[in-house]
Amino acid sequence: MAENEKKVKKGKASNKNTSKKANNELIEKKAAAKKGSNTKKASKKTDNAKAEKKVTNSGDNVKKKSTEVKAGKEKKENIKQARKQLYYNSNNSSSDELSKLIKIVLIVTGIIIVFYGVTVVVTNKAKEAAKENEEAVEIQYDSIMIGSMLKIDGSFYVLIEDEDDIRLPEYNTLIQTIKANEDAPTIYTADLSSGFNKKYLSDKTNYDDNMETFKVKGTTLVRISNHKITDVYDNYDTISDQLNELD
Repeated sequence: MAENEKKVKKGKASNKNTSKKANNELIEKKAAAKKGSNTKKASKKTDNAKAEKKVTNSGDNVKKKSTEVKAGKEKKENIKQARKQLYYNSNNSSSDELSKLIKIVLIVTGIIIVFYGVTVVVTNKAKEAAKENEEAVEIQYDSIMIGSMLKIDGSFYVLIEDEDDIRLPEYNTLIQTIKANEDAPTIYTADLSSGFNKKYLSDKTNYDDNMETFKVKGTTLVRISNHKITDVYDNYDTISDQLNELD
């Protein structure tokens, strides 16, 4: 009886120890499981942190890359604008040079035109002056001094004119008509009112070939040939008849 009780007590103690051991093992398992769970959670948390960090870094990289791209675009845009400005300045410079060149060409052209105009005017005036001189020479050539008429070569007539003679316009008209003919003889005039010819006007006539003694009383037509007086017409009828005959 006593042994059975001992065995029973011993069995109870053994069961108790076994139960206690089992409980301890269960507690350890739970602790290990909890520890493993905590470890997994920590690992997962670490992984999440790494993932978040990676995402953050990735975001930073993207942001940085975006900033770099934006900066690159701005740089390209600045270069583009600078090129445009350079091209604009170059075109403006070329335009200014062209404008200056056009102005210079216009100024030079204006000067040439003015110079040409002045040259034409001066030339025309010179021609007119030359023509007037020719006419004056011609008139001077047609009008001679009585004292030199025997010095002229060839055959010709000299109408010695008295300014008081009312027939002078008629004589001059006849002379102009004669000169219009191609084969007209040469006819000179000598004005007795001229200072060089006044001494040949006298109350008495002298138709000598010597000019020192030559005298006329009024309008007289003289024919000269080879430095000698060949014919003299000293009144209206003889003068007009001879001039009409020459016509």
